[in-house]
Order: sequence, then structure tokens, then C-alpha cells
Amino acid sequence: MSGTDRSLVVVAGGRSRRLGRNKPLVEIGGRTVLSRILEATAQFADAVLAVREVPPFQRALAAEAWEPGAEGAGPPGSVTLRSPTGRALLVVPDPVPDLGPIAGVASGLAAAHGAICVVLAGDLPFVTPDLVDRLSGELAGDAELDAVVPRARGRAQPLCAAYRREVGRLAARLVARPAASVDPSPSMMSFLERLRVRYVSAEELTGIDLETMVRGVDSRADLEWAERRAALSD
Repeated sequence: MSGTDRSLVVVAGGRSRRLGRNKPLVEIGGRTVLSRILEATAQFADAVLAVREVPPFQRALAAEAWEPGAEGAGPPGSVTLRSPTGRALLVVPDPVPDLGPIAGVASGLAAAHGAICVVLAGDLPFVTPDLVDRLSGELAGDAELDAVVPRARGRAQPLCAAYRREVGRLAARLVARPAASVDPSPSMMSFLERLRVRYVSAEELTGIDLETMVRGVDSRADLEWAERRAALSD
């Protein structure tokens, strides 16, 4: 499928309490995790970055020569940036802070244009073009599905998965409900339970090191692992 049919949504709204630093902006092998993700998804014409606060990411990307893009392209509080190669990235704030990744999924899917969206956590340094192409292709090939989600590291990986953009409306309803009540914040797993999902295993994704690609830099130990791996593979 073409790049114009797909969007990238990077969810980066967490507080990074365990690591103590903004995980997408941590450098591994001389490049930030976010830069690595954007490089691995360069084939996607449409890209959205969903964050808790826009300014830190705006400053970090400006330091990498991203410049302001067209104004008014997204929801209130969002900014559009353009890379030196001309790629546009819409940075959108979470609709409700501190509701977890479902808030970023809601805002990211709402701002995306492609019918199929690959949603990635902002702390995955080793995602590859092959993985995102396989996930989005699996979803495009079955009109009965809402999402294709890998299973790895002993659990489903909803933040390294492909979704139809239209399910963002459900995510938005889940986000709005706890904001107006005392109900607990919705989880990504409760979101998946409401969708028609195909779960894929590492064995099905032949030639892809899925266990490595879904491992985020949540802690100091994860960061040390990522730095060792980058030194061997970059």
C-alpha cells in the first residue's frame, strides 16, 4: 500500500518517571529515539506525534533543524514542523493529561489522515520499516479487522500495532468518560477488548526480531541494553 494511505502516530505523552528523562528524546548511538522512529517510518507520508506538552518536543526537533510548518493544520495547541528533507510532522497535545497512552492514541488518530495508522510508543528505538509495513499490510488485507497487534515479551503490544483511523472515535469516547466522572482511566487493553483484533506472533512475522523491536527504554537497564545493541548494529 502507498504511503498516502497510511499514517504514523507516535504516542509520547508519558512522564518517564522510571527513567527520569523524556524517553523519546534520549540519545542512543548519537540519535534520539524519536529520530530513530521517524527514520524507520520515512515511507509514511503523514506523521503525528501525540505528546503531553508540545514545547519540549518542538525545541528538541528545532535543534535537529526541523522548522515551523503550515499554521492551523491541527487542533488547538498543536504545531506543524518540517524536516530538512521536507517531511511534515504534526505535534498534538493530549486532550486530557495523565490518562495514559489511550489519550495519545485518541488525539493522534483524530489528527491523522491515512485510513490505516501504525501507532508506536515513543520509546521504541529499534522499530524497522519492515515491521511497520508488515503490520499495516496485514490490516489492509482484511477489511473485517480494526487492528493488528503483535504479541511479544509475554503480552500484547498495543503501542506497536496497526489500527484503522476510525477507531480513534472510540478512543476519544473512552478518554472523555473518565474526564467527566470518577471512573478509572481506560487502559489500552480495555480499548483492544472493544475492537476486532488479529494478534500476530513473532513466528508469523518471519525475518523480524519482534522481541527487540517492542522493547522500550523504560528504565536505566533498558537504556544500557539499547546502547549496547546500537553499538553492535548501527
